[in-house]
Formats: sequence, structure tokens, C-alpha cells
Amino acid sequence: MNQKLPLHISGKILPVFLFGFLLLLSGCATYYMQNEAFNSYFLQGDIASAEKVLDKDKKSNRTKNRALFLLNKGTLSWMQQDYVSATNYFNEADLFIEDQRKSIGSEALAMLINPMTKPYVPEDFENVMLNFYKALSYLEMGQTQEALVECRRVNEKLYAINDKYPKNYQNRYSDDAFAHTLMGLIYDSTGDSNNAFIAYRNALKIYEDNYLKNFNTPAPRQLKEDLLRTAYETGLNQEYEFFKNKFGFDFKKTDKDEGDVIIIWLTGLGPVKAEWSINFSAVNGSNGYLTMVNNEENITLPFFVGNMDNSTRNSFSNLDFVRVAFPKYEERGAFYTNADILINDSIRYHLDKGEDINAIAFKTLKDRMVREMANSLLRLATKQAIESFTRSKDENLGALISIFNAVTEKADTRNWQTLPNSIHYTRIRLKEGKHTVTLKVNSPNGKSKNQQVDLEVKAGRTNYFTFHNMESN
Repeated sequence: MNQKLPLHISGKILPVFLFGFLLLLSGCATYYMQNEAFNSYFLQGDIASAEKVLDKDKKSNRTKNRALFLLNKGTLSWMQQDYVSATNYFNEADLFIEDQRKSIGSEALAMLINPMTKPYVPEDFENVMLNFYKALSYLEMGQTQEALVECRRVNEKLYAINDKYPKNYQNRYSDDAFAHTLMGLIYDSTGDSNNAFIAYRNALKIYEDNYLKNFNTPAPRQLKEDLLRTAYETGLNQEYEFFKNKFGFDFKKTDKDEGDVIIIWLTGLGPVKAEWSINFSAVNGSNGYLTMVNNEENITLPFFVGNMDNSTRNSFSNLDFVRVAFPKYEERGAFYTNADILINDSIRYHLDKGEDINAIAFKTLKDRMVREMANSLLRLATKQAIESFTRSKDENLGALISIFNAVTEKADTRNWQTLPNSIHYTRIRLKEGKHTVTLKVNSPNGKSKNQQVDLEVKAGRTNYFTFHNMESN
């Protein structure tokens, strides 16, 4: 799309031009920049002050941003160990997001202006992360069956979401391996080794078939040990021998006077969105196809426009160059990337990465970008058609439309910015009683930090302990 500002601006439209210029400057701030005070307190770990800022911000609770308001309120409550409030906020967010997905009332306005005018509909992975937080909250409250329901919902949602997309344009994040792992851990803690084995086996398959290739996340060693143990406990000798040979190790036997603690470590913060503009050359084909080409990014996207109405098809045929604004993620690398649990300075348990939220975010957005390219081009063509028609009737008014189009062409930079960068976990076994163990978190540059953690263990029981290091690069 050629969005050329006129070289000669008449006195009538000069004030409008200046207004548009100022609006353009103010509109350049990303969603992260617009919430600087909240983000500043949150990054410092001052969760109470961050929540006060969030509550005072009237704009954050409006329909347009309400999903993010509820997700942030849920996260802040979870971090302050108010698990009842956390589940209430996440439940409300869940219902609100579902309603927004069914609503198309703001689509027309978004078509003419930009996606920021619509109520925010979370990215697909954000939509299921709220169920993950709910599962953790239920585990902290000892409600294992409710936690199981939330784990199941993660994958039920992912299947339903992907079913709505064309087969060639579905998300690579189509099944959540860590949700299956967490289901296995919960079944395991209730003594249901059979269902635990099934859940662990499902998780292993996803790690091997999908997570390693797409998100560089191999199956955690802890998952393999639990898979071996539950195969052995349920008498699945053939499966037990198969996996023991495949992994090259066996599981460690437990003592009856020991209990288990599942340590779940959230580290860093997920990426934030910024704007990215990509230029396309439009090549009109003779068979009803319009092909958009960007040689720098090696992107070629053919679109069939032969079945569109005449006015829309004509607007596409006039295109020769298009600038499309898309959101892009900017990574906030976790400062601490691995961790160990130390017991009496003699026993060490390493925590393995189970979920790389940062990697999932990048891949999910790229998959969506490809799916939504047609909508973005249609939006630009519609705006250009209006501008061209108006210019043919009134040059000055056409210039105003040109300014309006330039100012309003921007990407939606909203996202759930209090999510962690990645999730790690392990299982530790301790004798019954009270223990103080050391959590040692390590950075790639050799820096480390020790945190003392008090745990109470009962023989034959499983407890859960979750914590979050937010330090980021």
C-alpha cells in the first residue's frame, strides 16, 4: 500500500495534519511502555505496589483490556499466595476470554483502523497458561481433582483451538507436554500408577515428536524416571524393559519412610510485544491470485482474490507495495537458567526444563502471523480503496484520509507480560519430618544464588512446592 503524505498541505488541513502527527507520536508507545509504573514495581518484586497501580488504572479494567487485567490480577494473587483469589480471577478471565472469542462486534472497526481497537483476545498459549496457574493454585490448596481438571482443559482447549484453523496453518503448539506431565504427577501422588503411566507416556511422546523439534525442549530426566517406575509398579514388564533399554538407566527404589516433594521452578519473564513492519511487493497473477513477496525475509504468500466482490478485488489489483504492521516478540532472557536442590550439601537434585514458554510464544505468534496475513492485507486494501475513492472526489479530504491511515496503521502490542520465561521441575525424596533444603539457582555467566526452603514431609505422601525467580536480562 502506498501511504504517501501529500507534499503540499493546504491551510485547511494543516491543523489536522499536526494533530495526526502528534497522535502518531503518542501511538508509538507499546503496551509495555504504557504500563511502565506497573512493570517497574513488578520487576522489582514489589507485588503489592504493582497491584495498587493496576487497580488505580481505570483503562486497564475496561472491556478492551479486561482479559489482561484479570490475568494480571490472577498472577499477582498467586504470587502473594492468595490461591482462592487467584483461581477466582483466572476463572473470570477464562469466561471473559471465551465470550470475546465468540464476539465479532468489533471486527468492522478493527478492519478500518487496527487490531488495538478490539478487546484483547489472548494468544492461544496464554489462553491455556491460565489453566496451568489454576492447577498450581489447586495443588497448593490440596485440591488434586480440581488440579487434574485444569490440566485436562489445557489440552482440550488446544485441540479445540487448532481444529478451527485450516490444516496447513495450525499451531505447532498443539499439545502441551508439561500439562500431561503434571497430570502424571497428580495421578502418581494419589496412588493411581496406571493413569500416571499413561500420562507420562503421552508427555514423552509430545516431547520427542514436537517439543524437541519446535521448542528445543527434550524430555526431562525426571519424566523418564517416573515413567519407568510407574511401568514397573503396574506390572507392565514389557514396557518397563523397553523404556529401560531406551533410556539407558533404571529408576531409584523408594523407602517406606520417605515422602515426595515436587519442586516446580518458574524462572525469568516471558517476552513482550513490540511493533514490526514488513514491506511486501504485490504481484498480480492472471489466475485470480495475488502474491505478496518479501525477499529479505524469504516470505512468499499467495492469496486467491478471484472469489472476492468487484470492489475488493479491484482494490487488490491496484496494490503494488504494502507495509504491514505486525506485533513481534522481544525476548526477556531469564537471568537464572538452571537450578539444583541441595540437601545437607551431599545430595543434589537437578531441575529439568519442562516448558519453554518463551519459545512457545515466538512460534505461536509466527503461526498466527501467517494465518492472519490475509486479514491484514484485506484491512490495508480496504483503507486504500477508501483513500483512493475520496481523493478522486476531494483532494484535501483524500489527504486527510491518507494521514488517518498512516496514523492508525499499527500492530497490537498487548500481551500477558507477567508470565514466566520457562518452567523447570524435579521430584525429591526425604525422610518424614521437617527439612530445610537449599535451592541453588545458576546463571550462564557463573553467578548463583542460594535460597533456603522449609519443607514438611509425610511418609508416602506427595507435596508440591512452587516458586518464581523473575530476574531477567
